Amino acid sequence: MDKLYGANNQDNTQENIILDAARKVFMRKGFDGARMQEIANEAGINKALLHYYFRSKEQLFQNIFRQSFRNLWPTIEPELVREKIDVRLLIKAVISGYVDILEKMPYLPNFVIGEINRDPEKVAGLIKEAAIKPDLLITAIKKAMDDGLIIKMDPREMLIYLIGLCVFPVVTRPLLGQLLYKNSDDYQKFIANRKETLYNFFSRAVGIKN
Repeated sequence: MDKLYGANNQDNTQENIILDAARKVFMRKGFDGARMQEIANEAGINKALLHYYFRSKEQLFQNIFRQSFRNLWPTIEPELVREKIDVRLLIKAVISGYVDILEKMPYLPNFVIGEINRDPEKVAGLIKEAAIKPDLLITAIKKAMDDGLIIKMDPREMLIYLIGLCVFPVVTRPLLGQLLYKNSDDYQKFIANRKETLYNFFSRAVGIKN
C-alpha cells in the first residue's frame, strides 16, 4: 500500500479520483503514451498534488494492477471452495474473470509483458499481493483430470493455454484489425461473443462433455 492509503476519508476520495483518471488515460493512450500531466488534468488537479499521492506513473499503474487482480480472484474462488468442484463452472469463472478485466484494461497485457521482461519478480509480487492463488487452480484442474472429467496433461500447461486464449486477442488487436477483422462491427461481435465461444472451444479441447 502507498503510505497515504487509509490516512483519512478525504485522502482516500482524492486517491480514488486520481486512480479513475489514470484508468481513463491509460485506456486512451496505453501505459507508454500516458503522461502524468494528462492524468492530473483528467483528475482536475495540479501535477504537484498528483505527485503528493503517487510519485510516478508506474506507482499509479501498480495500484490499478493490484485492484484489478483483486477483483479477478473473487470471481474464481467460489468455484474452488465447493465441496465438489464443477470443472465446467471453474473454467467459465476463469474465462469470465480474465475477459472482464481485459475489456476494462486492454493495455494491461502489454504492460505486464514489458514488466515481465524487465523485472519478473516484481510482477510475481504484484500478483501475490492481489491474493491470486494459482496453486489452488492447479490442484483443482489436476483433481478433475484424476476423476476423468478432462484429458490428462500437465495442469500448469492447461492453465497457461486457457489464460493465453483469453489474452492473445487483446494483445494482437491492432493486427487482427488489419488481417481478420477489417470491419470494426465484426470485431466487436467477436469480442461480444468471446466468453461463450472461448468456453465452448476450450471445453471441446480438454474433453469436457456439456
